[in-house]
Amino acid sequence: MLKRLCGLMVLLFAQQAWAGANDVMVDKVWMRESVPGQQSVTVQMNLYVTKPARLLSVSSPVAASGEIQNVEKRHGKMQTSTVDSLKLIPNSTLIFGNRGIYLVLNGLKQALNVGDRVPVSLVIEMAGKKQTVDMEAEVKALELSYKHYNDPTVKDHR
Repeated sequence: MLKRLCGLMVLLFAQQAWAGANDVMVDKVWMRESVPGQQSVTVQMNLYVTKPARLLSVSSPVAASGEIQNVEKRHGKMQTSTVDSLKLIPNSTLIFGNRGIYLVLNGLKQALNVGDRVPVSLVIEMAGKKQTVDMEAEVKALELSYKHYNDPTVKDHR
């Protein structure tokens, strides 16, 4: 009886740890290759959370700093503002690099070449606790994103 009870307790704790680990899911993480003199790059990704959360920051060892940016049209002109944190709605996917929300790495310390894998970290607050989500962004060719795309909100290579 004691063995069954202990086994059940282990399964319960394992299930809670597994569920917590899957509260934040990230996929399709990439960025564009850099050009000489480029100082910033946007990180493209899909971010999904299962519970209410806030994105607090983005960082990478290849950049001096990171920020969350909002780009919107005001009075006929595109305006960029830095956001301190971003509310994440449960059970929904936020697509960065789309609809005016960007993750930007500033002060690039090295060139980003096609095929590189760049470490990126997000700090997310969920249920009053901060957690760091580490991932790798694949560097893709510049022409993939600009071949048929001409939008003034595109942040890279300007």
